[in-house]
Amino acid sequence: MHLRTHFRLALLGAALFASAAAAERAPNILMILADDLGWADLGHDGSQIDTPNLDRLAKDGVKLTHYRTSAPMCSPTRAALLTGRYPHSVGVPELASPDVRGNVPILALDHAAITIPEALKPAGYRSSLVGKWHLGHAKENWPRTHGFDEFWGSLIGTPGFWRPKETYHNETPIKVTGYYTDELAAKAVEFIRRDAAAAKPFFLYLAFNAPHYPLEAPVDLVQKYRKRFPDRGLFAIYAAMVEQLDTGIGQVLATLDELKISDNTLVVFTSDNGPTAELNSYGPEGADYSNGPHRGYKFGLTEGGTRVPFLARWPGKIPAGTVRAGYAVTMDLLPTFLDAAGVKPAAGHEIHGQTLMPLFRGEPFARAGALHWENQQNYAVHDGDWKLVKRAWEPKARLYRPAEDIGEDRNLADTNPAKVAELTAQHEAWRKRYYPKAVPPVAKRTLGNFPITPQDP
Repeated sequence: MHLRTHFRLALLGAALFASAAAAERAPNILMILADDLGWADLGHDGSQIDTPNLDRLAKDGVKLTHYRTSAPMCSPTRAALLTGRYPHSVGVPELASPDVRGNVPILALDHAAITIPEALKPAGYRSSLVGKWHLGHAKENWPRTHGFDEFWGSLIGTPGFWRPKETYHNETPIKVTGYYTDELAAKAVEFIRRDAAAAKPFFLYLAFNAPHYPLEAPVDLVQKYRKRFPDRGLFAIYAAMVEQLDTGIGQVLATLDELKISDNTLVVFTSDNGPTAELNSYGPEGADYSNGPHRGYKFGLTEGGTRVPFLARWPGKIPAGTVRAGYAVTMDLLPTFLDAAGVKPAAGHEIHGQTLMPLFRGEPFARAGALHWENQQNYAVHDGDWKLVKRAWEPKARLYRPAEDIGEDRNLADTNPAKVAELTAQHEAWRKRYYPKAVPPVAKRTLGNFPITPQDP
């Protein structure tokens, strides 16, 4: 762990932890993240994919219908999750890679940003990461340099499933022999059993890489879904990956029940971004199913790229079987977890999100200001009923009202030039504050990430 981290934790201790009694009552926190899962992929949302465990989680807790990721791709979303900040302000505006990729430099999560594990540690929490990191490949940027007590998983974005690559236990390389989704679930169960026996609460970040490509799944499930989706190409493999993900989550939730700690555990489930139409995955024919009525896919800032499933459960604290429509975003998770744990942020702790606990409980909840997104191909602003989307290769921005046009089919820019100018100015001011050294935009449409389709021409 960096000396800076030790020093920062010492300074945070007094401000973040009110009393020993509070720590004894503090909830466990289980954050489950899927990878490239679409808004319409869960059974209770009408999908033909069997997800009984996630359906039960929705029945036992709250479902947010207007939750969006802080980026349309995985590294920036993960940075926003762990820091509660715009990813542009913590060093990860684009995908983290060990090599320079075009205009995108080598990126890593900024050590000056306070993460969930670091904020919870003075309150007695033990924090573990099981699964995907993808926030810095150099050793000085690995998970335990950002406050995690233990790491078991992969550093890279696409480790694979039958022979996963770059897998580690802390800083030691390991070989994983089973199907990776199953192995991650088993390791999470192991960590929960161990930590449940301790006197202090735990934060477990369970970051699956399913159903991200490469498309690999148990053959029996693939055969099942080939019969269910005979005309949808590779979607049968993807569907099998989603069901196996659900099975692993079921094992984790069953462990909470067995250990009788479900009532004192806040469980959150969501995805890092919407489904991908990349041709090395299941392509547009699968992504058009996964994104439901929404326009666009991963990498894009129309709703299909950022609007994803969100479920939360905390028996006795969150009403069961409820649905909420308030706008929420990934960077709300850190302040939500601190609120649930009774931890007050230290003076000077910069947080851009806001706690979702009032929304979970059905209390008054309002978004404080506009939301902004940007990558080298897009920027977007969502303020109230209006959403501006500017794609780098298009001369003009698009303007939508998603609440009344869920598919973003009606571009209102030409009839509302004042609103376009207003939102454009808002984003320019946001960029100066949070993203002053922006990665230059692309010069033309990248068809690998933005294939031209009837759904998204």
